Amino acid sequence: MHHSDFIAIIASIIKPKVYVELGLYQGETLSKVLPHATKCYGVDMKINDQLKMLQNNNIDKLSITYDKTNNFFLNFKSEINMAFIDADHCMASANKDFDNVLNLLSDDGIIFMQDTDPISNDYIDPGYCGDSFKLVPLFEKRDDINIITLPLTEAGLSIIMKKNSTRTFLRNGIDVYNKLCL
Repeated sequence: MHHSDFIAIIASIIKPKVYVELGLYQGETLSKVLPHATKCYGVDMKINDQLKMLQNNNIDKLSITYDKTNNFFLNFKSEINMAFIDADHCMASANKDFDNVLNLLSDDGIIFMQDTDPISNDYIDPGYCGDSFKLVPLFEKRDDINIITLPLTEAGLSIIMKKNSTRTFLRNGIDVYNKLCL
């Protein structure tokens, strides 16, 4: 299964109010999530005909910024319900993108991050997955997030959510949750 189809299936279930995608390329994932989200924001360094057409056809629902992702977050302050990070594949940049998204992520929000499980060492190249896969063991050690990495396509896909973000926990709080689980 292609990562864009997987992400679109999740979007069809959770129906995000705000979806943010960092790194659009031709807009494949964005176009598949768009029908399920209330408002979509995309960020990419390069404009192309596919992205222009996508934005023109969804002018009330989609905003695309052509800039560095870090610059986008200087002005963007909306709560994010779902995000897909696939911009700069350098570990430092991917980590910065993750931090920017996590700072605005709703309690029940979800982050998808690509290039976290390259199928072979041939993909550990700045033109492919880069070294962003090194973030996975660092994220696994954190106590504020949950992460699972799936071997989708040649790049891999990680799903990240805040700890204690289950519907039961959010509905009942820590005390009731602990009583229910013990």
